[in-house]
Amino acid sequence: MSQFFALALHEFRMSIRRPGLWVAYGLVMAFYTGTLLLPGSGPGVDPQDVVTRKNLWQYAGMFTYQFNLFLPVVVGILAADRMQRDFRLGVRELQNSTPLGPGKYILGKYLGVLVSLFLPVFLWVIALAVLLPALGLAPLAMIYALPVASLAIMLPAYAFVIAFSLACPLVMPLRVYQILFVGYWFWGNYLNPDVFPTLNGTLLTAGGVFAYQGFFGGFPMIAPSELEYTARAASLNLVVLGMCVLAVLAAVYIFLGQKARRA
Repeated sequence: MSQFFALALHEFRMSIRRPGLWVAYGLVMAFYTGTLLLPGSGPGVDPQDVVTRKNLWQYAGMFTYQFNLFLPVVVGILAADRMQRDFRLGVRELQNSTPLGPGKYILGKYLGVLVSLFLPVFLWVIALAVLLPALGLAPLAMIYALPVASLAIMLPAYAFVIAFSLACPLVMPLRVYQILFVGYWFWGNYLNPDVFPTLNGTLLTAGGVFAYQGFFGGFPMIAPSELEYTARAASLNLVVLGMCVLAVLAAVYIFLGQKARRA
């Protein structure tokens, strides 16, 4: 178990120290922060657009759902080389000579990458949750509502994206995967299924719309009767996404086992 946590901590440190992570996150977070806090752009500016205790959870869900439009794209691109680089640099061959088994390696790698990519976002969400009430743009309860919404809407998306971003570059060129992933994210989560064939609207939707509507009530201006997804559907969506993560990690385990035997 100590080897597992040591690997996870090592991966966390390596990932979170990457300058590219902070540059990419900084640009996207600056954009979202501006849309919420700059005069004339945030909630509370229009009399019809006011955050109250009654619609607090809807707005908390709406903000985090909007964050999921671009941030998971950054996450998928950043995570794509974290396991593939071990093979490219020959590190995995050295690891095979240690008592660290493939299961611990995969889970430690996955956990380290997940925490390193989600923690900065979660801290930024907490900062926003404090700033919004401080600037009079939301009730004080936003301090806990926004972080809770991020755990329900953003964390499952990150877990799903990172699992595939670790696995797929093992069997395809890194840059090809990164390009295909960007296209997938918008195709599979935001295209209208009535207009174009897409995974959006199915239980494989990872963008958070199920949790947003089912747990947080959807957009404040939409009546409850107009919502497409219930809390039950949202729960089932999370279960399906979790099963996909486990299936991908299991596939990586089998792949690494076969690769080790061939070596």
